[in-house]
Amino acid sequence: MARVTLQRVRSTISVHSLAQTVQQYTGLPLPEAQRVVERARTGEHVELELDDEYAAYDLAAVLADLGVTAEVDESR
Repeated sequence: MARVTLQRVRSTISVHSLAQTVQQYTGLPLPEAQRVVERARTGEHVELELDDEYAAYDLAAVLADLGVTAEVDESR
């Protein structure tokens, strides 16, 4: 399993659009995806686990394009 760590979210970004992106890649229900984004927005480091390593890199790239500091944990 690959892990994506969300570290920081710009305050000008829509929580709803980020939550939809997280939901699309992880399969989390929308309310849970929104909580993940809100936690990252407060400065908490949030880890997401994905089954597909390539999807993890894709998610990190998409989130970075949207203004999120996200990275894939390559230590696993």
